[in-house]
Amino acid sequence: MAQLNIEPSDNIGIGLTYVRSFFPGDEVAVSGETGSELANEPFGEIATSADHFGIETSFRISPSVTISGWAGVTLAHAEDSGVGVNEGDDATILNWAVTFAFPDLGSEGSLGGIIVGQPPRVLDNDGGSEDGEAAWHIEAQYRYQLNDNIAINPGLLMILNPEHDDDNDTIFVGTIRTIFEF
Repeated sequence: MAQLNIEPSDNIGIGLTYVRSFFPGDEVAVSGETGSELANEPFGEIATSADHFGIETSFRISPSVTISGWAGVTLAHAEDSGVGVNEGDDATILNWAVTFAFPDLGSEGSLGGIIVGQPPRVLDNDGGSEDGEAAWHIEAQYRYQLNDNIAINPGLLMILNPEHDDDNDTIFVGTIRTIFEF
């Protein structure tokens, strides 16, 4: 793994990331179990290597608004042959998100946040299927700082077209976290 972070000013940050990975045939998880099943196993249970490229950005518009985002491309490579897959087949996987943060929203130390993005999705695959209609990850959360050491963080997460399939029902997940910092 290699990562380069550049901060040309106090309000702007840019990061570039590269990761090289290898997964034996019985342990393939190219997207770290965060994307579709296909994005995790683009060639099924075939040994797979991958080159992951990412760019991350952050721009503080004002003390109360920050826009950030990231995009990642994974180039997966079949390292063996199997049913419908030839050694050397390639798959391209994309993920991205845009985030909006609102520091000190409502009270000092509190934080509002909105995330919109796409979980890892196979766009092109020499050795198999490609994901269909894009899934959308939409999330809103609010961390309320009770005191210097304790915060409560409720949130709502929505996934449209789970598994990049518009036949799947939308998933809603409510969360509530308590954060202790000592």
